[in-house]
Amino acid sequence: MDLFDYQNLLLFTARFVLGITFILHGWPKIKKPMGMAPWLKSMRFPAPELMSVIVAVVEFFGGIAILLGVYTQLPALLIVFNMLVATFVRKISNKDKWVGGYELDLSLLALALLIAMYGPGEWTL
Repeated sequence: MDLFDYQNLLLFTARFVLGITFILHGWPKIKKPMGMAPWLKSMRFPAPELMSVIVAVVEFFGGIAILLGVYTQLPALLIVFNMLVATFVRKISNKDKWVGGYELDLSLLALALLIAMYGPGEWTL
């Protein structure tokens, strides 16, 4: 059996892990969409209230879209951007350690990049 025979299983697994992770991380932000605004303001982000809502929507609804395989590549690309900002603005600039710091962020970024580049695979709604 060839590795390409497992491509749909790989993409589904990546979508499942990434989708569930962002649904779970996005749910508290959807319940309180302005919750990140004070932190974003302290980091000098422009329009922190708007950015807080955008992050909540991208994480929660993007996670649902990725999990279901519906319009997958755009949410995956937005999550790549989200994770780049989270990793480089917050974690690396604070000199966080790799383990217990930003290894999870980069792993999620890699999964999102994989899905953005290869699409959802054949196992979708």
